[in-house]
Amino acid sequence: MVSNEQLAEQFVKLYGIEPEVRVTCPGRVNLIGEHIDYHDYGVFPMAIDAATTILAAKNDTNSIVFSNFDSKYESWSSPIPCPWKGCTSPKWFDYLLCGWRGIMNREDGQEQFGMSFLLYGTIPPSSGLSSSSSLVCASALATLSLIVDNDPFEHISRKDFAHLCIESEPLIGTLSGGMDQAAEVLASEGTALRIDFNPLRSKNIQLPSDAVFVVVHSNTELNKGATSHYNERVIEGRIVAQIFKQKFNITSGSFRLKEIQTLSGKSFKEILKIVEELPDEVNKEQVIDLIGADKLEECLTENTRSFQKFKLRPRARHVFSEAYRVEQFESACAQKNIQEMGRLMNESHRSCAIDYECSCRELDEICRLYLDHGALGARLTGAGWGGCAVVLMAADDVDRVVAELPSLFVSKPAQGIRLQRF
Repeated sequence: MVSNEQLAEQFVKLYGIEPEVRVTCPGRVNLIGEHIDYHDYGVFPMAIDAATTILAAKNDTNSIVFSNFDSKYESWSSPIPCPWKGCTSPKWFDYLLCGWRGIMNREDGQEQFGMSFLLYGTIPPSSGLSSSSSLVCASALATLSLIVDNDPFEHISRKDFAHLCIESEPLIGTLSGGMDQAAEVLASEGTALRIDFNPLRSKNIQLPSDAVFVVVHSNTELNKGATSHYNERVIEGRIVAQIFKQKFNITSGSFRLKEIQTLSGKSFKEILKIVEELPDEVNKEQVIDLIGADKLEECLTENTRSFQKFKLRPRARHVFSEAYRVEQFESACAQKNIQEMGRLMNESHRSCAIDYECSCRELDEICRLYLDHGALGARLTGAGWGGCAVVLMAADDVDRVVAELPSLFVSKPAQGIRLQRF
């Protein structure tokens, strides 16, 4: 671990000026509710101690300069005005530019100014613990804190700031749902969060005292901003939404399955029965036959127009069943029923692995290993295709099992994004 003093010394060494602000933004682990936030269904994350830290200051070089404490990442700079407005296949500094651009777009009339950032992160990249959104949120707050003199959250509410970051992250090519940014901005130390969307809202959830969560890395990584897997799932859900809008005579322009379900008046059990009527897999021509070329065009984005095949029934089954599990998980927490919490996590992983196909052999093996050693529940967390699993253990068992098996850390609910001025 690098101390705050070491970071400040490195900042002065790099830039010849003192840092003005320090922003710390946590990662998050999602306990349940995977790949449903982009359909406006509620999710159940908590912030973790691993975090992104940015030291920042204005400079007089008429340049934006980003450096990373980890020397394997090369520094990046641009004279102002910086023309960056987005990218695909992002590099580390593009996430910082994403947060910067979000603030500059909001602060209408604010001229660009020279500034220097030094980044240090303890969230393993491409691990499913939201290192990317942490970079975006930290950069956005660092930028804003150099514009306003007071507490930035007197200038913009935390909810509005989270929403700004949610809207900014697609600039790096990922069709983000909003869970990551909301969890990292709105979290309170000591409690998990139930986060809902449209409108964005959250409530603190007290976890049972005998429930302990262990985070385990699969030793595989996937950059969801550099592959199509994540965006494929988003588009498949949008196609299902178009099919259901026709079926239920819904005129809403929304692609979000929660709104479609609400307008249909169907319960989770009812909508899941209807899901079984969907085709399993279709090609682009078959989609056009189902919803029309114009509706397919509405579903696609510039970087998804090349997609030729879509899975519908299993993807929809995962989204609706996972959303239902979030409701049940919250009830199990209130009842302090950790066995039921574990059962729901196991169901969630099976759904992610089979219906959403976002697991991998390494994640499946980790979940099975921990369950064989007495864990109550185990599931992938984050986008999947690698990264981490989150495991629910009874408090009396965790020390014994963690001593025997590989683990990244035992997680405790941490505080959301925070700012310190020097």
